Amino acid sequence: MVMSGKDWVGLIEEVYRLEGDDDSWLKRLLERAAPLSKRGFWPTIGTYRYTPSNLDLERSATLGPAHAHDILTASMQVQTPAVSHFFRSGPAVTSLSETLYTREPDLATVVQQITNGVVHDKIAVKGLTGRGSALILCWLFSERIAPTAQERHRWQCVASHLGAGLRLREFAQALNLDSPSVEAILNGSGKLYEAREDAERPSARAALREAVRRLDQLRTSRARSDPDQALASWEGLVQGRWSLVDHFDSDGRRFVLAVKNDPRFPDPRGLTLRERQISEFIGQGHSCKEISYMVGISPSAVTNCTTRAVRKLGLSSLTELAAFFSPSGPRATLAESVVHGDTLLIGVYPLVRSDHMAKLTDAERAVLAAMLAGSTNRDIARRRNCSEHTVANQVQAIFRKVGARSRSELPVRLQQNPSDHTET
Repeated sequence: MVMSGKDWVGLIEEVYRLEGDDDSWLKRLLERAAPLSKRGFWPTIGTYRYTPSNLDLERSATLGPAHAHDILTASMQVQTPAVSHFFRSGPAVTSLSETLYTREPDLATVVQQITNGVVHDKIAVKGLTGRGSALILCWLFSERIAPTAQERHRWQCVASHLGAGLRLREFAQALNLDSPSVEAILNGSGKLYEAREDAERPSARAALREAVRRLDQLRTSRARSDPDQALASWEGLVQGRWSLVDHFDSDGRRFVLAVKNDPRFPDPRGLTLRERQISEFIGQGHSCKEISYMVGISPSAVTNCTTRAVRKLGLSSLTELAAFFSPSGPRATLAESVVHGDTLLIGVYPLVRSDHMAKLTDAERAVLAAMLAGSTNRDIARRRNCSEHTVANQVQAIFRKVGARSRSELPVRLQQNPSDHTET
């Protein structure tokens, strides 16, 4: 049933509908989202892919003139550090004036040039998949603007679903009951018919049954009338692993499929999958509260993951963890490769100065290579068949010889001339 008006639940339902191609899905999302904003003009939606060096708009839809498409395309072609950060990380809900103009004031003039003076600001809602792709939803403004507290709260919730929905469509557009990614099958009231893989655990089965019952309650007219409560109750994932997707068989019976949809990231040595997921979200600029909502685990569990990641990677703070996993940080250049059955992490870095490397022993160079790939001291010790104490001493020797004080600072120091910094 298609509902008109301000139906926040209807928007989230649309996110997880897999019918139709990606272009029609975007148009349906935009039609659902547009009435939810009281402000702005030319609502526009788009999906894009990004790497540390490229931005590529894949498709877009607008309820404004064709010029609105051109504005979104042109904005992605502006190459400055602030724009790069805007599309790859940072707040899920923000305006240009509070995110870009404060960092690079000249961008305000660039925006007016791109839009022939029509646009002075934009509110954007970004849903990042965690896999190098994202969905952006935006409204344009003829004056400087900032999201209200209510707008920020509601659209932050929606952003986590936009990212999860896009991730889901990228691999599961033709789901059926036998699809490998379907790990549980339930009916609309929460009765469990089948569970596979991780969904077989008693705690997972209970969580899925409760989540299906809760979502059915959120779809009632009464629940739709309280969007804040509905959005707070509809988490991005169940236990950080599953999206719940409606499926109708040939005779019209409705099933709810628990689809494995957790964002998987290449493996920095020594971190668990959950620690990698949380660290990547931290690098994108999300708060612990936002991450808790996105992955469906408690805020304390998120904090515990970040604490363990900081310790395992030999970093000193949450700030260093965010820098390491940022879109422009060392982690962004790593890629997985399988050689003779062994998964290796391959990093691409600017040329390291030979005079820095000349200071290091052969053993220290081997340890340095492992550090740049994200290995923990424990993992390096295991691979080199030595003690963690030995590795720790080698790490400190590398820091001292290169002039770095932390792992996140190390790649920068390796590319500098010795005269570019002084020891403190």
